[in-house]
Amino acid sequence: MGMTVPSSVLGIHPLLFIRVLQMCQWRYPSDVPPPYKGYRDEDWEDNDGALNTISMTHPRIPIEHPSHFVIDDSDCRPLQPGVWYYKILEADHILFIINRERAGVQFDLIYDSIFQNCRKHVLRTTSQPTLPNQISS
Repeated sequence: MGMTVPSSVLGIHPLLFIRVLQMCQWRYPSDVPPPYKGYRDEDWEDNDGALNTISMTHPRIPIEHPSHFVIDDSDCRPLQPGVWYYKILEADHILFIINRERAGVQFDLIYDSIFQNCRKHVLRTTSQPTLPNQISS
C-alpha cells in the first residue's frame, strides 16, 4: 500500500507537517453515498495543514457554487453577488501570521486588493459614507 503526500509537502511549515500528512490520508467512508456526483478522494488530498486546497477556491457541497478565477482585478468588476472570486497564491500563510516581513509582499498585495475592492463596492452602494466623528443625516 503506497502513501500519498501533498505535492507541496516540502513547502509546508514544520508545525503543520504532521497535520498535512494526516489530512491527505483521510478517505470518505465507502459504506456512505458520496457527497456529490463525481466525488474522488484524490481531489481532496492536497492541503496546507488547515484546509484541503480544493476547498480554498469555493464551496462544492451541497452544490458547486459559481466561482471566478481572478488573474487581474479588473476582470471581476463589477462584483456579482453569489460568485466566489479567488486568486491562487503559492505561499505559506503561517509565515504571514508569525512574521509578516518574512512572508513577503504577496500577502500585502492580495489583502490590499481585497480591501480596495470592498471599499469600492461599499462606496458604490451607499449614498453618503459616514466618516469617523460624523453623525449621519
